Amino acid sequence: MIKDGIEIIKVKNSKEGIEVCKQLLYEMVSKTSILFLSGGSTPKALYEVLAKEGKLNAGAVSLVDERFGEKLHENSNESMIKNTQLLSYLQKLNIEFYPILQDEDIKNTSMQYDETVRYLFNYFQKSVAILGIGADGHTAGIPAIEEISQKILDDKSSLVSAYDDEESFYKQRITLTFLGLSKLDQIIVMVFGKDKQKALQLMFKNGSIAQIPARFLREKQIAEKAVIITDQKI
Repeated sequence: MIKDGIEIIKVKNSKEGIEVCKQLLYEMVSKTSILFLSGGSTPKALYEVLAKEGKLNAGAVSLVDERFGEKLHENSNESMIKNTQLLSYLQKLNIEFYPILQDEDIKNTSMQYDETVRYLFNYFQKSVAILGIGADGHTAGIPAIEEISQKILDDKSSLVSAYDDEESFYKQRITLTFLGLSKLDQIIVMVFGKDKQKALQLMFKNGSIAQIPARFLREKQIAEKAVIITDQKI
């Protein structure tokens, strides 16, 4: 089905959703593609399947966002992906992985990753990303905190942004900006579990993108290249 210009693929459960997502990646991603991965619990099982099957073929792989800290700290997205064995698989195939964390301060790390992302977009013919939607309506590392998200939304030059919000669960993050996400050629959004039902409702309810960052996916130029895979009613 199509809703607000976005293709919606309804599945019975997360297991079936992972199978659908896996097949889409096999079709979309090639040696001329850069694949951006998200963290979180939703895509973890997908990465385990990709590592086990050994069929993914990409020009390079990188990250949509990261929890700032020391390289490979226990809560980092890079550490999670490494634990799925996907990074070992990429290494065996000589597929370059571009991490975010470099054991530098958050400002320099963000600036360096912005340069890396610009290089990747320019070098590869195609870009694909795996995204999720948080229960509060955030997507990528862009928080459902209006003040922070509005600044990211107003930034018309940066592809990567960093922020520090110690009072929320987001803490310190580095993420592709709305502008960075708009540069992607194809976006696969994984939304599984009853706790995501409200997030989907908020996403498809008219209102501020800064309040609910996932609403960005409904923008016309973004919606036409996005697909949502979900086991929830929309």
